[in-house]
Amino acid sequence: MREQQVTGSVAEMTSVEEFVLKYIQKNYTVPADIDIYSLNYVEQGYIDSLGFIKFIVELEEEFGFEFTDDELSAPAIQVVGELIGFVESKIAQR
Repeated sequence: MREQQVTGSVAEMTSVEEFVLKYIQKNYTVPADIDIYSLNYVEQGYIDSLGFIKFIVELEEEFGFEFTDDELSAPAIQVVGELIGFVESKIAQR
Protein backbone atom coordinates (compact mmCIF):
# COMPACT_ATOMS: atom_id res chain seq x y z
CA MET A 1 0.00 0.00 0.00
CA ARG A 2 1.37 3.39 -0.98
CA GLU A 3 1.37 6.43 1.31
CA GLN A 4 0.20 8.67 -1.52
CA GLN A 5 -3.38 7.37 -1.45
CA VAL A 6 -4.62 9.98 1.02
CA THR A 7 -4.80 13.18 -1.00
CA GLY A 8 -3.16 16.20 0.57
CA SER A 9 -2.02 14.41 3.74
CA VAL A 10 1.13 15.31 5.65
CA ALA A 11 2.48 11.84 4.85
CA GLU A 12 1.98 12.49 1.15
CA MET A 13 3.79 15.83 1.31
CA THR A 14 6.73 14.21 3.07
CA SER A 15 6.80 11.43 0.52
CA VAL A 16 7.03 13.95 -2.35
CA GLU A 17 10.20 15.32 -0.82
CA GLU A 18 11.54 11.82 -0.14
CA PHE A 19 10.71 10.66 -3.67
CA VAL A 20 12.42 13.62 -5.34
CA LEU A 21 15.50 13.53 -3.13
CA LYS A 22 15.91 9.77 -3.46
CA TYR A 23 15.53 9.96 -7.24
CA ILE A 24 18.13 12.72 -7.61
CA GLN A 25 20.58 11.10 -5.21
CA LYS A 26 20.05 7.59 -6.54
CA ASN A 27 20.72 8.51 -10.14
CA TYR A 28 23.29 11.26 -9.68
CA THR A 29 26.16 11.89 -7.31
CA VAL A 30 25.52 15.19 -5.57
CA PRO A 31 28.44 16.48 -3.48
CA ALA A 32 27.70 16.77 0.24
CA ASP A 33 28.54 20.49 0.28
CA ILE A 34 25.77 21.33 -2.23
CA ASP A 35 22.45 22.67 -0.94
CA ILE A 36 20.27 20.15 -2.73
CA TYR A 37 17.10 22.22 -2.28
CA SER A 38 18.56 25.09 -4.34
CA LEU A 39 20.21 22.78 -6.88
CA ASN A 40 19.20 23.35 -10.49
CA TYR A 41 19.70 19.73 -11.49
CA VAL A 42 19.27 20.44 -15.22
CA GLU A 43 21.59 23.47 -15.53
CA GLN A 44 24.22 21.81 -13.37
CA GLY A 45 24.23 18.74 -15.61
CA TYR A 46 22.91 16.23 -13.10
CA ILE A 47 20.18 15.25 -15.54
CA ASP A 48 19.92 15.53 -19.32
CA SER A 49 16.80 16.12 -21.42
CA LEU A 50 15.91 12.43 -21.67
CA GLY A 51 16.51 11.94 -17.96
CA PHE A 52 14.32 14.97 -17.24
CA ILE A 53 11.46 13.47 -19.24
CA LYS A 54 11.82 10.13 -17.45
CA PHE A 55 11.84 11.92 -14.09
CA ILE A 56 8.71 13.90 -14.96
CA VAL A 57 6.89 10.74 -16.07
CA GLU A 58 7.84 9.01 -12.83
CA LEU A 59 6.54 11.96 -10.79
CA GLU A 60 3.26 11.99 -12.71
CA GLU A 61 2.77 8.25 -12.29
CA GLU A 62 3.77 8.20 -8.62
CA PHE A 63 1.55 11.08 -7.54
CA GLY A 64 -1.32 10.86 -10.04
CA PHE A 65 -1.23 14.20 -11.85
CA GLU A 66 0.04 15.60 -15.16
CA PHE A 67 2.24 18.58 -15.88
CA THR A 68 0.97 21.00 -18.52
CA ASP A 69 3.27 22.12 -21.33
CA ASP A 70 3.60 25.53 -19.66
CA GLU A 71 4.58 23.93 -16.36
CA LEU A 72 7.21 21.79 -18.06
CA SER A 73 8.81 24.86 -19.58
CA ALA A 74 8.92 26.77 -16.28
CA PRO A 75 12.49 27.09 -14.98
CA ALA A 76 11.29 26.60 -11.39
CA ILE A 77 10.69 22.87 -11.83
CA GLN A 78 14.39 22.45 -12.55
CA VAL A 79 15.26 23.46 -8.97
CA VAL A 80 14.84 20.67 -6.44
CA GLY A 81 13.17 22.66 -3.65
CA GLU A 82 10.83 24.48 -6.03
CA LEU A 83 9.92 21.22 -7.77
CA ILE A 84 8.97 19.65 -4.42
CA GLY A 85 6.72 22.61 -3.58
CA PHE A 86 5.20 22.56 -7.05
CA VAL A 87 4.35 18.84 -6.90
CA GLU A 88 2.86 19.28 -3.43
CA SER A 89 0.65 22.10 -4.72
CA LYS A 90 -0.48 19.99 -7.71
CA ILE A 91 -1.47 17.18 -5.33
CA ALA A 92 -3.34 19.59 -3.07
CA GLN A 93 -5.35 20.85 -6.07
CA ARG A 94 -6.72 17.41 -6.92
